Amino acid sequence: MYNKFFGFKEKPFKLVPNPAYLFLSKSHEEALAYLNYAISQGDGFVKIIGEVGTGKTTLCRAFLESLDDYTEAAYIFNPKLGPKQLLKTIQDEFGLGSERNTIKDLIDDLNAFLMLKKGEGKKVVLLIDEAQNLSKNVLEQLRLISNLETTQDKLLQIILVGQPELAEMLNTHELRQIGQRITLSYHLLPLSAKETKGYIEYRIGKAAQKQGVKFDVSALRQIYKFSGGIPRLINIVCDRSLLTAFVLNQTKITAAVARTAIQELANSGSGVSFGKITSKKPLVLLFALCVILLGVIFSQFMVFNRNPFSSYPKTESPKTIYPIRIPIPPAVIPQAPSADDAGVKQATPPLPVTPSPVPVSHKTPSIKLADYLKQMDARGSRAAALKHALNLWNTPLEIKPYLNSIKDDKTFFDLCAKLSGFQILYSESDIRLLRNLELPALLEFYPAKDALPGYLALHGLAENGVVLSDGEDYHSIHADWDELKLHWSGVAYIPWKNFLSFQGTIPTRTSTDSIATLKLFLHNLGFEHVIPNNDYDASTRALVKKIQAKYDIPADGVVGSLTKIILYRENEAFQMPKLTKK
Repeated sequence: MYNKFFGFKEKPFKLVPNPAYLFLSKSHEEALAYLNYAISQGDGFVKIIGEVGTGKTTLCRAFLESLDDYTEAAYIFNPKLGPKQLLKTIQDEFGLGSERNTIKDLIDDLNAFLMLKKGEGKKVVLLIDEAQNLSKNVLEQLRLISNLETTQDKLLQIILVGQPELAEMLNTHELRQIGQRITLSYHLLPLSAKETKGYIEYRIGKAAQKQGVKFDVSALRQIYKFSGGIPRLINIVCDRSLLTAFVLNQTKITAAVARTAIQELANSGSGVSFGKITSKKPLVLLFALCVILLGVIFSQFMVFNRNPFSSYPKTESPKTIYPIRIPIPPAVIPQAPSADDAGVKQATPPLPVTPSPVPVSHKTPSIKLADYLKQMDARGSRAAALKHALNLWNTPLEIKPYLNSIKDDKTFFDLCAKLSGFQILYSESDIRLLRNLELPALLEFYPAKDALPGYLALHGLAENGVVLSDGEDYHSIHADWDELKLHWSGVAYIPWKNFLSFQGTIPTRTSTDSIATLKLFLHNLGFEHVIPNNDYDASTRALVKKIQAKYDIPADGVVGSLTKIILYRENEAFQMPKLTKK
């Protein structure tokens, strides 16, 4: 109703768990760090607890979208199932499609699948949302399938996400066996007053096509007081405030507008209210208390013959200072096409423009890779290399202090990049992939004096080798192909940007909107025979295979992270950084 008036491309405060609108408060950042760390370490059971409306489901979906192609995941969001139904649902999520009916047969099939994925070097994750609804029989079944393991590793990692009632269940004597197996637990907290301001600004920034709406400080105080920092309640009151402002024909959300919206919610019987008084008895009690209070004040005045309030220092309500929070740069998401019998007709989606990277000037002379590795600081190198790689994307990187304590490098890179709107592609490959992508990357090396891996940013490509940089000191490190093969471990972390927010893996683990957006993208690349609808047909798969073959990657027609990167590379409008070939 009010989108056109405020210049929104969509409502910013919709009550749907859209990962693109996930605002990373400190608590949400830490929860993601815990989840990524758990996956990297292969922990069996993980528990995430949060009150109603704190953003647990949105967090789950953002976490699932951040998983790389080396991780298989099943997501169950309606766990009111029996043990057999749970096993069947898990198999459906993994695409097994088993027709077997006994619990033993279902577990045998699941175990065979897990062993297969183990042989492929993949991790398998089962994420259960609203886990407080699990029955005790189902929790016991989860404990049994968590026993599927080799002598060294768990074959299945289970993440339970739910309300505080879940923690109470797992603390009972009856469920102590599963409670003791939870190796990692985190409690998701509501937003602070400062984060509430950042949350509102972030969502408006994601939805806005132009600057036009502003919540003033007094309105933000009212909203925080009403919501207690619960994102769902913030969404409800902000949506109502925008509607109220629209009716009043104003673009500024003032305290008066926020109070009006809150009062309407309180009177609507929607379950979000301040607990209004509905009977006469409380009113009588309130009146009696007022009379007593006035009597005390009057008697004090008569005894001391002075102003009864004069002995108390005059105080003002403390002002809440809201620092400016820089949100994650938003990905550009085109409007999803609407399907009908005749197909889909949709305008060309807007394409983001990224400025060409500015070459980094090297302050020190070029040195040889072998010489540099002799004095390399391994632990400090990962942050410096990541900063340098993102600098080639013209994106500054601020690393939160607590992230430096993360020991697992992959988790560290994933979370740091996410704060700047990037994802990380983990690759164990050879030089050909780096040459074909021509993107900045973080290459893993093992310095002679340190058992920990160190990292250098891939800064340039040449016919006879590569140019690397340590980031902080801007050493220009040259290595020919033979020298690189000798010292490089083969592991690379490649930062990339999901400009159009393609979800999951297309077509198996994604939304119909992402399929439609992909086909529209291919149509705009010049493949006019592609009909932009949500059907991932054989001709679309064949076209994706053709593009994959062009970049010498496995041509399976499945659009994972690597394929998304080469698709964006195909369209010059995105202006991704391109390492110079001399």
